[in-house]
Amino acid sequence: MVAGRLERPVVVGVAGRGEGDPALEWAARTAARTGTGLVVVHASEPEVLAARMAGGEGVAVSAVLELEEETVAELRGYVDALAERLGVSAQLDTSRGSPVAAVLAHQDDAALLVVGTGRRSGVEEFLLGSTSLGVAAHARRPVAVVNPGVDVDALTHGQIGLGVDGSDDSARAARAALALADLTGSSVTALTTWFLEVVDGYVVTEPDSPEWAAVERRHAQRIVRALQPAVEAYPQVPVDWEVRRGPVVPTLLEAAKGWDALVVGSRGRGAVRGRLLGSVSQRLMRAAPCPVIVSRAA
Repeated sequence: MVAGRLERPVVVGVAGRGEGDPALEWAARTAARTGTGLVVVHASEPEVLAARMAGGEGVAVSAVLELEEETVAELRGYVDALAERLGVSAQLDTSRGSPVAAVLAHQDDAALLVVGTGRRSGVEEFLLGSTSLGVAAHARRPVAVVNPGVDVDALTHGQIGLGVDGSDDSARAARAALALADLTGSSVTALTTWFLEVVDGYVVTEPDSPEWAAVERRHAQRIVRALQPAVEAYPQVPVDWEVRRGPVVPTLLEAAKGWDALVVGSRGRGAVRGRLLGSVSQRLMRAAPCPVIVSRAA
């Protein structure tokens, strides 16, 4: 398949100096591959950073500001070199303030938002939140989350994965997955999982039983329903689907080893649910071997 073009830019949030940041690299390559521009957003809160760095000793905001100036200068140089290497048009937007707000400020003009996860622990993300969770929970555009362990050079499978759970979010995610596949010349594999099913009071454990077959049929129908509107919109995109038995997160993570991206829906509602974004989404975002695209809109 031949890759398409995006009319709006890819927007990526960058916390550091750019070099070695897989989120920035993937965003830039995606912009180049889809013929669009790249907007690199870097925002910092010197007062907050100074307080966190203090550790009871007291760190002057001026010292943090000086360090931030060095970071921005190096980031600007790296973005310029990256844009030249990939042949994309790139701009750098720097500001003081919330990184989440800075990225979201670009969403109305963006095709896709991209963020990294950093290296926080699960507890830190739960208590403090993070740019990735904040952006993914509140964006009106699809958000690609690229964790530090993603090897961007290895994303050459030509396959986009789609996690299906039967909700309305799955149908929206399906449209986003097929749109991305259409743009990048890829195919789509839709996957749904099941682990513990009870039929007539008995736990289904026998693969050759009628009960097992009935469970598989029900989940297959779920995939077909979620895919149908997207397939009608993108009939040229090759689509396959699969039902696997197993815990949802490990099963998706294993399958994602053969995918260039994993698209999932978002069920975040309101301040609390939006912040938490669901344990499945968080675990996938932190551990997937490919970018995880959280989609509330196609």
